Amino acid sequence: MELFDSHAHLDIERTTQKQLRALLDRAFEQGLVGIVAIAGATRVGEYELTLQLATDDRRIHAAAGIHPHAASGATIDALDKLMAVLDHERVVALGEIGLDYHYNYSPPAEQRRAFVAQLRMAHKAALPVIVHTRQAEADTAAILADEGVEQVGGVLHCFSSGVELARSALNLGLYISFSGMITFPKADEIRSIAAEVPIERILAETDTPFLSPHPMRGRTNEPSHVKYVVEKLAQIREIDAEEMARVCTANTRQCFRLLEALPQE
Repeated sequence: MELFDSHAHLDIERTTQKQLRALLDRAFEQGLVGIVAIAGATRVGEYELTLQLATDDRRIHAAAGIHPHAASGATIDALDKLMAVLDHERVVALGEIGLDYHYNYSPPAEQRRAFVAQLRMAHKAALPVIVHTRQAEADTAAILADEGVEQVGGVLHCFSSGVELARSALNLGLYISFSGMITFPKADEIRSIAAEVPIERILAETDTPFLSPHPMRGRTNEPSHVKYVVEKLAQIREIDAEEMARVCTANTRQCFRLLEALPQE
């Protein structure tokens, strides 16, 4: 299958360079033609490792942003640094950004401030956005609409919200990305939404190193596991897994404007 992991964190501190190289080798051996690697979400403001990975291997594309958990740190200097990073030739999206009222590691007001500021930066940089949202559906939908997200495009990643937010995002022209959560036994609502989303708006992701899908639960997640997400999506949509992989890969390229042919080596 031609697979594309639309969201992975490759800059985790506990991952050694040797482990990272082995992880990437396994991914490409499994047929991955691309990975969108999120810079700075787990190491706030540290974008260099991911940018270097994307520079060294054109199958890896970078996104950069200030995660809602770190929104209190979205100072003028931090936002200026991010804006400069967005000019890097290997950056294809601004993210992940958004709202997370489940943990509230940053106060909700600070999250909203950082979210709005970064959406406005996306307009200036002409980049799509990668949106994280948890237990903040109404505010997420309102801010996305108010800030004209349909003009830049993007994706709600690792979707775990209700159908109303999914419909709102689709009306704004966004994609919906599903992670290993759709394989979890109690994720019936997410699977029902995956059945409803137009197939041309579906992406597949791992959210590496989090949320390992069945049958890999209990292990650290990695991009090669995106095949299990694609297989579950294929089952939900009642189509062949290879066709689902082809669709998700094409959608990912469209979402992030990666319309050139990707190298196969």
